[in-house]
This record gives sequence, structure tokens and C-alpha cells, in this order.
Amino acid sequence: MKGNKMKKTGKWALSVVSKALVVILVILLLPYAKDLWRLIRPDVMGEIRTQSRIIEQKLESSQRLEVTSVDEEGVLQSETNVIIFGTVGTTTIRYRYTASIGIDLSKVVMIAESDRILFTLPDPEIINDGIEALEINRHNLFSKAIEKSVETLMSEQRQKCREQYLTDQAHSDRIRLDAEKAFNETVCQWLEGSGERHYEFVIRMQNEEAAE
Repeated sequence: MKGNKMKKTGKWALSVVSKALVVILVILLLPYAKDLWRLIRPDVMGEIRTQSRIIEQKLESSQRLEVTSVDEEGVLQSETNVIIFGTVGTTTIRYRYTASIGIDLSKVVMIAESDRILFTLPDPEIINDGIEALEINRHNLFSKAIEKSVETLMSEQRQKCREQYLTDQAHSDRIRLDAEKAFNETVCQWLEGSGERHYEFVIRMQNEEAAE
């Protein structure tokens, strides 16, 4: 019985001493806690400042970034009308429209915060585009002098395609997602070799910022 009692007393004493040592150790290390925490935790703000300077230099030296492309065929139809006779001619053109859509990197707004970098991307724009006639069918009852030329019809259709891809909701949503993805991939490539990233990127479009 005495042996068990002495063992319990010894364990209790050891527990008290251990707790006391822990308390003393904490008190002794308290003045150095901030320095120890810095050693354990990455310097996120310093990392953000360093890498944001790299990104800023890249943005300044870059121009337009292609985020998506278009290659689509379509058909346009045009009628030639005369007041008395009505429709006196029709033109049907099967065409191909191609375009490169991107963003101007010089217009990207970057804000470095304590735990993230916020990017606001400008509205996408047509970097270059073109339209070509694949097949042309014309049926005219009278003089061709009053009908629009193929060149005029194609120029008008090219402008319609431009507006469609930049303003139509279905297309603009896809382009927005492509822009955010392409920009994120580009920035990650810029930062290759600069160390691990301990913060996040937040990417949004200019029109989203305006909506807020």
C-alpha cells in the first residue's frame, strides 16, 4: 500500500514540476515569441511585395494577351427591294468569321493586400479579326446597280460578329472565364522560380467592379 501511495505521490510531484517548467519556459520565451513566430510562419506580406513588383514589371512590358479565339461559319442573306415591285433580288453568302479576343495588359489594375493580390481586368477587345466568303449565290431580276456589293455585305457582317461576341451574354460569359483563366496562367508563368506562393490571387473583370 505504501509503495502504491509513494508512486502516486511521485507521479503527482513530477506532474507539478513538469507544469511549472512549462510555465517558466513560456515566460522566458515570451519576449522572443514574435521572432519565433516569424521563423515558423512565412512572411506573406514580404512575399506579396516582392512578387507584385515582378508582376508589375511584366505588365508594363507586355501588351495584349489573347484569351480566346473564334472560328465560326455562318450564312447571311440580303434582299434588294424596290417600292413598286417589292423584293427584286437576293444575295446569300456562306462565310467564315475568325477573331482573336484578348485584354490589354497595360490596363490591368493590381492591388496588393495583406494576404492576397487583387487584379481587375479590362473589358475584352478584338485584337484582330477577319471574314471571308465561302460561297456566294445572287438572284437579281433587275439591274445590279441598286444592290449592295458583296464587300459591303461582308463588312457589315464582320461588324455584327464583332458586336455579338463582345456584347452577347452567352459569348461574353465564356470570354470572361477564358480571360480570367488565361491571365491566371500567365501570371503563374511569370512567377515560376520565385518561390512558393502563400497567398491567393483574386481576379475579376472591370464590369464586375462597376456592378458592385
